[in-house]
Amino acid sequence: MINFAFCYECNEQLEFVKNEILKYFRQREVEIAVMCYHNAYELQRCIECNCPDILFYNMERNDSLMRNTVLKAKQENQRLISIITRGEDDLPPAEDVLLEPMYILPDQSRKYLWTYAALAYETILDDSDSFSYYVRPEYFHIPVNEIRYFASEGRRTHVVSANRRDTFYQKLDAVETLLSQKNCQFLRIHKSYLVNVSCISGYSRDYVKLSTGERLRISKYEYYKSLNDHLQDFKNLKAGLRPQYAE
Repeated sequence: MINFAFCYECNEQLEFVKNEILKYFRQREVEIAVMCYHNAYELQRCIECNCPDILFYNMERNDSLMRNTVLKAKQENQRLISIITRGEDDLPPAEDVLLEPMYILPDQSRKYLWTYAALAYETILDDSDSFSYYVRPEYFHIPVNEIRYFASEGRRTHVVSANRRDTFYQKLDAVETLLSQKNCQFLRIHKSYLVNVSCISGYSRDYVKLSTGERLRISKYEYYKSLNDHLQDFKNLKAGLRPQYAE
């Protein structure tokens, strides 16, 4: 079970954020563990025995106590994800590579709380060799080497693999960001297509051909150039691949 922690001095803020996150996962019939703290001292006392996976909190730019507390939590759990909430007039904290992955919410609306909670949850579920996504009523985990391509349609993304085709709600840009952290090579060939390089059997200026025989359109020259440059250096691709089609 994934452990969520919420650390806010203001009890009203604490209850609001906690209840919104609980509501999101209850609607998806996903069980999570929840811990609540009112300051860095409370959080610090509980880290060693019950360290969270995902932590929501406020942190001002010069809040060294909260930063050091989160760093200690990071030492206990290397996969810890920080989600920092802030008011409209607050300055965002300085970038800190030691706290990454660290997400900063634009505001504390339900929209952003739900979006970032889902992103963090799916990131925690993932490992370097799999991709996770939600299709009611459960999360699916699929090896990235089985995925042929992703295709977007508005806010929905279709994932096409060797054994299944599913549709989930996630922007293709977010999918591309998640895949960049994994043991795989996916390339953008169109604003709506993200293709697994290992599934490409040929390509031209206008199309990519997959090992299954499917053809996916390349929309811009910039995508073609990036694809061409990448494939020439891709050592594991089939020898002799060139920018041409065999009809």
